[in-house]
Amino acid sequence: MRQEARAAAERIFAAAADLGTTRQEAILVTRAVHAVKKGRPTEVALTDTPQHRRRKLAHVVGCELWDPALNADEVLTAVVEVGRTAPRERQPSVAA
Repeated sequence: MRQEARAAAERIFAAAADLGTTRQEAILVTRAVHAVKKGRPTEVALTDTPQHRRRKLAHVVGCELWDPALNADEVLTAVVEVGRTAPRERQPSVAA
C-alpha cells in the first residue's frame, strides 16, 4: 500500500474521531463515497444527527478520494486495512 493512501486513511480516521464517530462508521462512509465516485448507487445515508456528522465526514472522505494525487481505490483499501488492524472500539455500556 502506498504511503500516501495510508496517510489519507489516517486523516479520514482523525476526522471521524474529531466528529465523535467510530472507525466502523468511517469505513462505512468511505465505502459509500467511493461508490458514488465510481458511479454506483449507495443506500448509506450521508446525513444524520447530531449536526450531520456523516455529511461532514463524507466531505473529508470526498476531498481525499477526489484528490488527483491519490488513487481512490488505494485510499479505500487503506481505510479498510487500517480499520481492521486498529484495536476494536468498545461501545459504551448501558448503566442499569
